[in-house]
Amino acid sequence: MISTSLTRIARATALAVALGSVGVAGGANAAGNSGNGDMKGQIDVLNWWTSGSESKAMGVLKQMLAQKGIKMNNDAVSGGGGGNARTVLKSRIQSHNMPGMAQIKGPKIQQWCKTGFIGSLDNVAKSDNWSKKLAPRINKNLKCNGKYVAVPFDIHRINWLWINRSLMKKANAPIPQSWDQLVNDLGKLKSAGITPIAGGGDTWQVGTEFDALVASVGDAQFYRKAFVDLDSSALSSKTMVKAFKRLRVIEKYTDSNGSGLSWNHDTGMVVNGKAAMQIMGDWAKGAITNDGATPGKKVACIALPGTQNAYIYNVDTFEAFKVNSKSKQKAQNIFAKTVMEPQFQRQFNKVKGSIPVNEKVSLKGFDQCAHKSSEAYHKAKKNDDLVPSMSQDMAEVGAVKGAIFDVVAKFYNSPNMTAQEAAKTLASRVKQADQMSKL
Repeated sequence: MISTSLTRIARATALAVALGSVGVAGGANAAGNSGNGDMKGQIDVLNWWTSGSESKAMGVLKQMLAQKGIKMNNDAVSGGGGGNARTVLKSRIQSHNMPGMAQIKGPKIQQWCKTGFIGSLDNVAKSDNWSKKLAPRINKNLKCNGKYVAVPFDIHRINWLWINRSLMKKANAPIPQSWDQLVNDLGKLKSAGITPIAGGGDTWQVGTEFDALVASVGDAQFYRKAFVDLDSSALSSKTMVKAFKRLRVIEKYTDSNGSGLSWNHDTGMVVNGKAAMQIMGDWAKGAITNDGATPGKKVACIALPGTQNAYIYNVDTFEAFKVNSKSKQKAQNIFAKTVMEPQFQRQFNKVKGSIPVNEKVSLKGFDQCAHKSSEAYHKAKKNDDLVPSMSQDMAEVGAVKGAIFDVVAKFYNSPNMTAQEAAKTLASRVKQADQMSKL
């Protein structure tokens, strides 16, 4: 359910559109302005990709669009998880300065569609046969009222554990294959004077860790029941209590000086031998490469023990906003078409750390972690073990995810709070947030 504020914005903007006063961007950004050289048009792209590897990945798209005569204004807003970018998006809509494309994913695609601000990519999607190139679950999520409104960039797996091999060897700790082995390794690393886990710098990172930990104690069906169906019995169950207990273990072995540090800083700690492990999605692989290491070699990549069969996915998508000229709509279509092309899919995902969302694209030349991800993806797809990530906005809208994050953060930062209390509170807060979002 869209918020009341967005409804008011929608009404105001609809009136402005009728008066002909709203454009995709302000006058300074309009396509065809002087200073664009031979460019045929331009497009503002709002996103939250600001780390080194993410910026580099967007640079690939900017270059490819330039070759097609489209200038891309990369409007990147810092803040892991995109909260700041979403605030900027609402502000731009209120000021009648909508971007051409904005990074929006999961249920929010349909939520934004209800505002009346969204454009269409239906012609390019159908002419390029996206339905033949995408997994059914992913393909369905790109539509609103049966028409394509968003384009997918990649597929990320959330439930990875990144491990510095040399530090493990130094502590005589083997690569863990089970949760008990992992806990034993964490103890060995701490005894050897090595920081076991890098992470926990902010609520988003803790939420990402918890996402994987829930999958480590429950199967795909339990995960869906808890985070997609929002079933109170699952959220307050003994299985969820076990997940909170595991989060307490991770908190115990996490760098005590990590507060306020970004996820890519923590990845750098693993690469540079300052911490042994990190639980993070495979965008960390882009940061590993950016730091001069080869994923899978110096830094090992394994599914978090207990999640070998699960594939918690995040698909980065960009949604089209209404534009007021054919040239701007053409720029949107070229943007979407380029994103799905094999050349872009290969180059972008190599830099970003993900695997191509276009299933027709070859992984030849990708690192071994990408091949492991692809193998796990296709196995999970076959066995219906693909689940949308709660922490990355793929499973729920903001209010529900916010409630989950609040409880997880409170538990993480409150040593005296028990796992049983956390699970009970989680079920209660989620139910309340879900009910409020439907008002």
